[in-house]
Amino acid sequence: MAELTVQGGDLVLRLSWWERLVTGTAPVRAPLTAVEDVAVLREPWRVFRGFKEKGLLIPDTLCLGVWRHPGGRDFLALRRPRTGEAVVQVDLRAPSPFARIAVQSRRAPQTTAAVRAAQRTEYGTEQEPDAPEPDTPEPEPAALPGGRPGAGPLPAPVPSWRTASGAGTRVSPLPLR
Repeated sequence: MAELTVQGGDLVLRLSWWERLVTGTAPVRAPLTAVEDVAVLREPWRVFRGFKEKGLLIPDTLCLGVWRHPGGRDFLALRRPRTGEAVVQVDLRAPSPFARIAVQSRRAPQTTAAVRAAQRTEYGTEQEPDAPEPDTPEPEPAALPGGRPGAGPLPAPVPSWRTASGAGTRVSPLPLR
């Protein structure tokens, strides 16, 4: 089955020859800076999003391939759960070819720990990569619509069938006969 490893500054998804043949996908590399979240899931079928673009799906037995959804594409390598197996789910962002990679493995906790440790090494800190700096000042509020900073919001548009006071007669856009 597919395997996730960390090589240098990249997260690498290695596929066996038959998995490459079925999915039409070469080994996938994503920079560790693209990793948003890593999690271990006990229920493999919870990672599904969208519909199958290419790959193999045998209900309740095997799911291998690329799934497309409004947020991008996911790579899934799942099979019927066996004792001691879990799913490593990696959510990715922009420079990665996939939005999510989910791989079933007996070594899921070790793989997750290795990815998190590599991220800490890559960023050189013990805090999360997206955590804000504690001394960062709050950003200035942007100018509101109307062009002046601090100006109040624009009034809501008045529907065409009401007068400016909010009461009145209905004006139909079509001529009445």
